[in-house]
Amino acid sequence: MGDVKASHIADFLNLELIGDDISIYKALALDTLEPDSIVFSKSKSIIIKESCLVLVPFDFEAKESMFSYIKVQNPRLAFAKVVQNFFVDKVIYDIDNTSTIGDNCYIAKEVKISKYCIIGNNVSIGRGTVINNHVVIGDNTVIGENCYIKSGSVIGEDGFGFDFEDDGRPIRIPHLGKVVLGNRVEIGAKNTIAKATLGVTKIEDNVKIDDQVHIAHNCSIGKNTIITACAEISGSVKIGQKCWIAPNVSIIQKVSIGDNVTIGIGAVVTKDIEKNKKIMGLESLELRPLLKVKKRIEYGK
Repeated sequence: MGDVKASHIADFLNLELIGDDISIYKALALDTLEPDSIVFSKSKSIIIKESCLVLVPFDFEAKESMFSYIKVQNPRLAFAKVVQNFFVDKVIYDIDNTSTIGDNCYIAKEVKISKYCIIGNNVSIGRGTVINNHVVIGDNTVIGENCYIKSGSVIGEDGFGFDFEDDGRPIRIPHLGKVVLGNRVEIGAKNTIAKATLGVTKIEDNVKIDDQVHIAHNCSIGKNTIITACAEISGSVKIGQKCWIAPNVSIIQKVSIGDNVTIGIGAVVTKDIEKNKKIMGLESLELRPLLKVKKRIEYGK
């Protein structure tokens, strides 16, 4: 952990420090508060008896207390930025000698590849990218700058596609495409992202994907979209920008989802969704009609 003056944190946020300029040694949650730590609170009125630094909302009402504070627009977001800048160990960029790098790869100088990774042929990895342990990157994959790939993920191997002989015997369809990740993409642990059949499986800038998500061949995920744990995205699905895909969502192949769509936990999506919609429930109904149905049948009682 760091040792940083409260005034340095205020300067970093370009905001005013109110109270003593104390030294901060660690970042903690409000319910585990210790002296000389930084925390955040969304409450406009709190009582704290420790000497610490608190990031509070603009409507915070100051009372007599021992703590210093900084008023910010979004305390949680400001806390995240402060922790990242002052209290996270800096990355040491290197390639662990247990990892294997294929032929004709481009790997920028500032890249970290951890233990027992396998990087295929013709792979490109941009600067600032961190790849954790036991990751497999298939041939021809393109990874942008400042990406973060967690342990156990497999990116760019064959997708799941078959046709059938007259006797029902399945015949694999070759996958000759690739996966392209934009900049600042995060891939959770034990994800699978299949390469395209012939074109590109594309994950655009700032997409954040939680652990144990499957994204099939030829999918396209728009900028700033969040996909949470255990979601399953079938082949050739197109998801727009700034969407939220909740845990355990399943999306059938070739569905198109517009920008700024929220899909609630456990939904099964079988048809296109227009932009700015909120889809909830196993039935994948729009939020307002679903609430009317539940109220009518006294759902859950």
